[in-house]
Amino acid sequence: MRYAPYFLFMLCVLNLQAQSQQIQIVDSLSLEPIPFATVHFSNNKGLITDAIGFFELLPEQLEVNDSLFVSSLGYDRLAVGLKQLQDSILYVMPKAIALDNVILTNKSYTSEKIIDLVQERLERNYSTDYSKKRLFLREYYTQNTKKLDISKYKTSIPELNRKLLDSFLVNMPRTNEFTIETLCNYVGDFEEENQKINLIKARLTYDKGNDLMQSLNERIETVLRENVKTDSYFKIRSGIFGGKMDVDGLEKEVDSTDLVALKELEKKRAENKLKWKENFAKQKKQRIAELYSELFFTKKAELNCIQKPSRYLFSEPELTFEGSNLTYVIKYKPKGGADFEGTLYINAEDFAVTRLDFNNVKSLFKLKLLGVSYNENLKSGRMIFSKNTNGQYALSYLQMTEGSLIGVDRPLKFIEKNKFVKGRRKQNEISFRLDLAMRSTDQYELRVFDHEALTEEAFQAIEEKNDVLPVYHKEFTTNFWEEF
Repeated sequence: MRYAPYFLFMLCVLNLQAQSQQIQIVDSLSLEPIPFATVHFSNNKGLITDAIGFFELLPEQLEVNDSLFVSSLGYDRLAVGLKQLQDSILYVMPKAIALDNVILTNKSYTSEKIIDLVQERLERNYSTDYSKKRLFLREYYTQNTKKLDISKYKTSIPELNRKLLDSFLVNMPRTNEFTIETLCNYVGDFEEENQKINLIKARLTYDKGNDLMQSLNERIETVLRENVKTDSYFKIRSGIFGGKMDVDGLEKEVDSTDLVALKELEKKRAENKLKWKENFAKQKKQRIAELYSELFFTKKAELNCIQKPSRYLFSEPELTFEGSNLTYVIKYKPKGGADFEGTLYINAEDFAVTRLDFNNVKSLFKLKLLGVSYNENLKSGRMIFSKNTNGQYALSYLQMTEGSLIGVDRPLKFIEKNKFVKGRRKQNEISFRLDLAMRSTDQYELRVFDHEALTEEAFQAIEEKNDVLPVYHKEFTTNFWEEF
């Protein structure tokens, strides 16, 4: 990772457009996009369109002679064979105005009774044992800087002057975006320490910025490389608070005739690349584990409308068909201090939650202390569960958006120290007051293509072999996932 953006407390310029083949669902009469429509495939796997009606079609998700089915309240169900799918837009016909369907059943349950039955059958319907899954994970990050002021700037490095800093601040875009897509095999149960991952392929998509911004970044890196020792470390101070940061990415240029130095440089680069591979795999494993911990039936789930129903108010159940399955639709909202509201879709035969929509109704966490503020004010999404061949349900699709507001108004000081030089350890110092306000939004999409039960012995026998790094793309390319 480059040191310069950390050094100035900035973010690199990032820009996203990363899909394989995007399909949009629109109203055939108004031509308006249909948000959050359900898209199912013949293999009973499904996903949800986004807020403007888009979903992504990946080769990994397709099967020979497969079909997709689109359904949304108020619209006729659409079935399309993938071989016949030529356009990037699917038109769905609004339902004609008619009397409500009358669904006859010999059982009449209240919402409370239905939730009780869901609770009773959680262990029967959902397994937390070891399993093997092939997953596609997309992470999309955006950061929007509302305010960025640096005052009282002082530096012991003459080349890193106020003029260069101002040029960087003026040209730095206020919105940064990037995406990471990962295809992997993921095995484990629901215990944090029992997870293994084997990466298959990954893509990192962003725009490194215009020529001027790249030139400024390179100039800053050159200044730091010429003035900061590679074996130094930085002390970061803000008032009474402090921390340590290692220097990375500032290796000196090596004389091409110095074979010993060249060999040492290549060795260090190989070590750094191996470390990057290990860290990338570890980060993806941790991210997937965090997303699985969000499922409503896990021990630490924030979405506790099933496990702690006394904290919620439930609407009267409505009966509808999801595909060929009779389904209860129940809305829930907080009673007292609960954080979420949303909708439950519950199979009327086995009382499994097949879909759960959620969004927060208040801030989930707030902090304002000594010039630092943090407000976690957004968490919303959907999770869809499909029945496996063993009769139990497992996650097939999860979409989640998290957002927060961050503010910093504090003095900062970066002190370069080096314990390998004679005399005092302090080498350089940069100080300034930072006034920063920004919004951060993280979006996650997890698709499960294959899911099979696994014994603990089989889990222990699986080895992690991760030599995959994300392939960089400046912009979207349609053929990246072709081979899968």
